[in-house]
Amino acid sequence: MSISRELINLTDDTHPIHIHLDPFQVLARRPIGWEIPDDGIGDLDLSARITLGRDPDDELDHVIDANERGLKDTVRVNPHEIVEIAVRFHAYSGRYMYHCHILEHEDRDMMRPFVTMPPELMPFMA
Repeated sequence: MSISRELINLTDDTHPIHIHLDPFQVLARRPIGWEIPDDGIGDLDLSARITLGRDPDDELDHVIDANERGLKDTVRVNPHEIVEIAVRFHAYSGRYMYHCHILEHEDRDMMRPFVTMPPELMPFMA
C-alpha cells in the first residue's frame, strides 16, 4: 500500500522527523502561513488555518535538496513548511510511529502513532 502524507510544521524550529519501519520519498516542500483561531487551542488538540505561500519574513528556499532525492527514513521539516512524502508500506500493516529526532522533543512527547492498513481491516483497530 503506497500513500502520500504531509508533515506540517507550525513552529519556528526545524524538526528532523523520523518514520519507523518503511522508507519514504520526499515529493515536495511548500512554504505556508498559518493562523490559530480564538477557539483553536484545546486540551488535547490544535486547529489552525493553513495557507500556501511564503511569509514575508521567510528566507528559506523550500526546495528538495539533492541529498533528499533517494529513499529516506528521516526528513527535515523547516519552520512554516509542509513536506509531502510518499511511503510504501509493504512490510507491515497496523500501528507505526513517527517522531522528531531532537532528543528534547522526544522527551516532550513529540511522537505520534498512526495506523495504516487496508480499509476493510480498520474496524479491527478500535
